[in-house]
Amino acid sequence: MRPPYAAAFALLVAATPALADGTVLRAKGCGDTLFVATEDGYSALIASEPVAVDDGDKIVGDTDRLGFASFFLPQSQRRFAASVDARRLTKSEVSTRIAETCRAASGIRPTSGQVERAAGCGNKIFVNTDEGYAVLERLAGGLVYVGDTLTGNFSRAGRTTVKDRQTNTELVVFVDDFALPKSAAQRKIAATCR
Repeated sequence: MRPPYAAAFALLVAATPALADGTVLRAKGCGDTLFVATEDGYSALIASEPVAVDDGDKIVGDTDRLGFASFFLPQSQRRFAASVDARRLTKSEVSTRIAETCRAASGIRPTSGQVERAAGCGNKIFVNTDEGYAVLERLAGGLVYVGDTLTGNFSRAGRTTVKDRQTNTELVVFVDDFALPKSAAQRKIAATCR
């Protein structure tokens, strides 16, 4: 009686659609969006909650069916829910979506620079970095002075934390502008500072 059961099991397995597992192409710096490489191209998943996923992680689940589904991460032994927003994308299509959605890899690179002007500028701090001038607005933290060296992420607009090497304190700032040439920074200083 075993042969009929084996044949029935083989038919059942063949009739069941295979899950389109994948490998995370890009997750870091993409917010709640994950870009996954599958056998049929690339998929974009939008996680319903923050999930710790690294680029290169394996994802088990149907990444090739539009709609909401549950996925499993073998590395961390965790499940998460996400909506498959796009599927069967080409390499150029997924590259365009990554460029639109994710921060550039250079956007998360810490840099350092020297404060050129802060006194008389309200909460504005003008920092000279190797990549140009950054204009920061202090949201919280101590005072900085001309000549102080600040270390942090000056390569993209938005809220970030920087460290003052002289006082060893942290400041929460908003990067208003970055990679400015000296002439543009001087115009902003003239317009902002007393």
